[in-house]
Amino acid sequence: MSNRKPTFFTSDWHVGHANSIKFDNRPFRDLEHMHKSLIKNYNAIVPEHGICYFLGDFGMMGSKEIKEFLAKLNGTKVLILGNHDKKTNSMYNSGFDVVLYEATLYIAGERVTMTHCPLRGLFREDISNMKGAAEGDLWHGESRQIQFSIDKHDGYHLSGHIHSPNRGRSKKIEGKQYDVGVVANSYRPVSLGQLESWINKHKMKEQK
Repeated sequence: MSNRKPTFFTSDWHVGHANSIKFDNRPFRDLEHMHKSLIKNYNAIVPEHGICYFLGDFGMMGSKEIKEFLAKLNGTKVLILGNHDKKTNSMYNSGFDVVLYEATLYIAGERVTMTHCPLRGLFREDISNMKGAAEGDLWHGESRQIQFSIDKHDGYHLSGHIHSPNRGRSKKIEGKQYDVGVVANSYRPVSLGQLESWINKHKMKEQK
């Protein structure tokens, strides 16, 4: 029997960000409804002894408010910083157990990297007519968000940032890249088992 801790992945909660409801067409009446739903969905899946990687853009509130919010969530909470998060020390003070810019795990025998933003140099979303889009970028902010992304590689990668499907501009899964953001995943964390299944299916497809 495995002693592995239950492990989960999520991103782009945008706690305290009322406009995210409109921008993403989130199915919530207001911030209170969104907050209660996210907490309920999370705690229904992540146990007290579990661990969850938050891949950035957790909240847009003060450190005290974020700390109060995080205290309601089960498990060990690891933050991969996003472009809308406060700096490292602030996020530690807000209650995250670990704060990083990037991380690497091995899932289903494969190296899997994690950053808030997608891999630089690989297409991830259609940015035509998108506000602030820079010519040549393969996802919004690619040329600006250097510290929240890494260069393309042949392995698997988890990110947030693109809010799939973003009005049809992006997909949850594109090749070996997977958007673990709440908008793309029914406002729930993605389990390690789901990622193992995705990787194994992708490997079988490559072998055909």
